[in-house]
Amino acid sequence: MKAAVYYGPRDVRVEEVSEPNLEPGEALLKVMFCGVCGTDIKTYLRGHPMFEPPCILGHEPVGEIVEARPGQDAVARGRASVGVGDMVAVAPYVPCDNCRLCLKGRQEMCASKAGIAGAFCEYIRIPGEVVAKGVLEVPEGMSPRVACLAEPVACCLNAVEATPLDPGDCVLITGAGPMGLLMLELCKARGAGEILVSEPSKTRRMEAARRGARIIDPRAEDVGDRVKAETGGDGADAAFVCVGAADALESAMASVRPGGSVNLFGGFPGGSRVMVDPNAIHYSEIALLGSFGFAPRHFHMGMRLLASGRLDVAGLVTREFALDDVCLALDAGASGEALKVLLRMGENE
Repeated sequence: MKAAVYYGPRDVRVEEVSEPNLEPGEALLKVMFCGVCGTDIKTYLRGHPMFEPPCILGHEPVGEIVEARPGQDAVARGRASVGVGDMVAVAPYVPCDNCRLCLKGRQEMCASKAGIAGAFCEYIRIPGEVVAKGVLEVPEGMSPRVACLAEPVACCLNAVEATPLDPGDCVLITGAGPMGLLMLELCKARGAGEILVSEPSKTRRMEAARRGARIIDPRAEDVGDRVKAETGGDGADAAFVCVGAADALESAMASVRPGGSVNLFGGFPGGSRVMVDPNAIHYSEIALLGSFGFAPRHFHMGMRLLASGRLDVAGLVTREFALDDVCLALDAGASGEALKVLLRMGENE
């Protein structure tokens, strides 16, 4: 089968590799589409400690279950079931549910996750644990392209769930890439009042404005001053930093009101250092927190939200490439001109 193998920064090669062999309880997925994530792009550009080459990238797959070893022909998930012939979205990992972090309700931080290998390929093996906890049938009528957003939505749900946010609150989102725009949609669904988005790209600012946000060009004005002006001097109730940039964090800290929260959602390059005024945390009780990944409940909720139509994801997927053009796909995602980029396997329409 064909696979896009990562050998190092800007070195990804489409090669023939062996199809995976299944163990009892596992399933085989024929990948139809796979989203290109910001983590894939960062790994392609500069490497990543979580991905040691050679390896296959990609962790947002949707496809058809074409084989299942005995005992897993149809996996029950409450009232629903998935089996051979079904189109499904697959979570890249699931927690063990037994470790201390899982038992404390922090499944996204589980250190003993089971997961799939990279999905920039024609077929992937789904381990039994993932079959049981992380495979969701794509609802009838939903495009598989939209279903590729279930994992990104799950990550954003984890962040919104972790951040104090009441109906009518003012929110600042830094970065209007795919994740920032999904965060915008989820904050709207959560009942946020005014939402401001800081983004240097005019194209992305206009997309955020189309979705109802007030937009800020951080190259042209001070983000904190603008947020304070928009809120009568109070500041935002919550801020989501969806880019890994020190100045973005500093602007967010300067933009929230006393008692507000700043969520570091975007990953920073290794070795990054930021300046934080400890008195803002002490005297103004600003909460600085982070969120990473998702738990199974977020993945399930993300699929339900996409199926409900409550999230406006129209126009979010802007480019699509064949597997043979994986480097073009990664370059498109890195350029900042595209929003969500998908890889298409085979002749899927």
